[in-house]
Amino acid sequence: MTDQNGHTFQSSQLTGKVWIADFIYTTCPAECPMMTARLKKLSLQTGPAIQIVSFSVDPDHDTPAALKAFAAHYGARWTFLTGTPNSVHLLAYTTFHVGDVLGKLEHSTKFALVDQQGYIRGYYSSLDEEGIPALLKDAQALNAR
Repeated sequence: MTDQNGHTFQSSQLTGKVWIADFIYTTCPAECPMMTARLKKLSLQTGPAIQIVSFSVDPDHDTPAALKAFAAHYGARWTFLTGTPNSVHLLAYTTFHVGDVLGKLEHSTKFALVDQQGYIRGYYSSLDEEGIPALLKDAQALNAR
């Protein structure tokens, strides 16, 4: 995949790290801005110890430049990734099991917590006020291992 700076991103860059993933697109009118704002608050609580990765479900429009502008608008200092429609689909559908995004701009509003070995440890609602504190608690517990 490619990050918001136009650099190639390999999954191995996350090996050994606790990280949080979500699926967004930059022209989303509702959930994506809210999800990004909530991740921004969460990132201020976790600092660099917990990585955050936002995957675009609209790779045709979400170029690295568009992702960089979106991240800057929200003050987000984490990784935003784009790729081919097929690679995004495989991640969303096969790896994260959050739905079929091929040819659609529909996506899950859940955050996924991934451990140091790359296993998904849980899904947390971005819409539920109790989901964020639970995600923070669980991410910090995993990171302490």
